[in-house]
Amino acid sequence: MLKLMVVLGFATCLGWSGSTGAEEPKPEITNVRTILFLGDSITAAGGYVRIIEAELAKQVPQWKVINRGRSSETVSDLSEEYHPGRRPCLFARLDKELADAKPDWVVACYGINDGIYHPFSEKRFAAYQAGIATLIKKAQASGARLILLTAPPYARPGPEFPLGTSAPDAVKLLAKANADAESEAEKDPRNFGYMSPYAYYDKVMAQYAKWLLSLDGRNDVHVVDLRTPMLPRLKEAYDGDPIHPNQVGHELMAKAFLQQWPTINTNAVR
Repeated sequence: MLKLMVVLGFATCLGWSGSTGAEEPKPEITNVRTILFLGDSITAAGGYVRIIEAELAKQVPQWKVINRGRSSETVSDLSEEYHPGRRPCLFARLDKELADAKPDWVVACYGINDGIYHPFSEKRFAAYQAGIATLIKKAQASGARLILLTAPPYARPGPEFPLGTSAPDAVKLLAKANADAESEAEKDPRNFGYMSPYAYYDKVMAQYAKWLLSLDGRNDVHVVDLRTPMLPRLKEAYDGDPIHPNQVGHELMAKAFLQQWPTINTNAVR
């Protein structure tokens, strides 16, 4: 009898119960929240999303991150004349993405493609604004909260004005450059596009970002500025491609989001 008790005790130490030998079932995780990331090729590349996902994995409640970025996509439904196939528009798939993911949060980063690398025009800008308004409406109608991200910079700021040019004169010079380029675009839309961008395209993106930031805090919409912290570090954040940030750029993007996330999420809970 003593020998049998010793054997059973040893087996218990090894974790064997003597009955089925099956592992205890792990408790089901029920406190999970879903974040759906939408965007163009910058989001599709996944760098900043993966960094955010890794950080959110440390938090409670647990966060499930779904990245559904798509290359070349816009919310403006605009496309260059020479783009290989018309640029896809988010709204061809948004309803399905929302229905499939059932997200608690939607995080969207659009803009770099929405001006289609042309000079600034009120018509193209209005198409972007209308697209963002539709995105807000659809995301909120699904029950999700929404965070909009300003597009990262276009990493070629354009030719510098002569040394000593005053701020008012710089504004006039930029307006003339834009008007001249827009006249060119009207004569031949193929003059501009992702392969031949307007020289001051980042100035166009600055206007888009300024407007987007004006939406922050309105109608339960949150806006995170990715652009501003990246501007002083363009040489580090981009390689030869002025559209797509490198790893450093994605790290800067993730950092900007994560700095704002605790405040956004806490306010949302309230």
